[in-house]
Amino acid sequence: MRDIAEALIFFCAAMVFLWFLAVPAPWAAVLFPLAVAVSWRRRSLTWTSLGLGWKEFRSSVRRWSVLWGVSIVLFLALGYRFLFRFSMLERGVIYFAWSAAQQVVYHSMIFLPLRIRLRSLTLAAGIAGLAFAAMHAPNPILVPATLVWGIASCLLFERCRTVWGLALMQVMFSSMLMWVTPVELHHNFRIGPRYYQPAFPNFAAPIDKPR
Repeated sequence: MRDIAEALIFFCAAMVFLWFLAVPAPWAAVLFPLAVAVSWRRRSLTWTSLGLGWKEFRSSVRRWSVLWGVSIVLFLALGYRFLFRFSMLERGVIYFAWSAAQQVVYHSMIFLPLRIRLRSLTLAAGIAGLAFAAMHAPNPILVPATLVWGIASCLLFERCRTVWGLALMQVMFSSMLMWVTPVELHHNFRIGPRYYQPAFPNFAAPIDKPR
């Protein structure tokens, strides 16, 4: 049960940081990459098992072909008027890097330990999705959205282990969600105590609309 305990400790540490340390002591975030690196080394995780291989990313084009097609069509239909501006492309690249980091940590530290020890894919994906959603509280837009995406990304990761593919999809889904929901509710996707700060239109959006 060591892996399960480690996943639980990591989740609790993330929640403590988001709610009590992110604002007064943001420097504490440096402890998480160190903890993740130690965990990866202890479990002897490889680039492939982490989902960082390019072969698996290429395979996702075929295995997720329908989802890719629908996602890209909707993404372009909603954002074709401003997506190809340099500022939007720059913002998209930055958010893609953040999404990739988020996905590799989420799957390696939460989903994989649950998947290995619980044996049941459905149960492991469900618990991981609940943890992912809890980390985005109290945002009323992100909590249900990340619950669905947290579970779905686990199921997709099981089918084709690629963080890069999931990160690209997260960029598209997050951007579309921000475009179609009011800023008064999503507060620029802030979470934790930051959610209660005044929301400013189009601030820190994954790929936002021009003002």
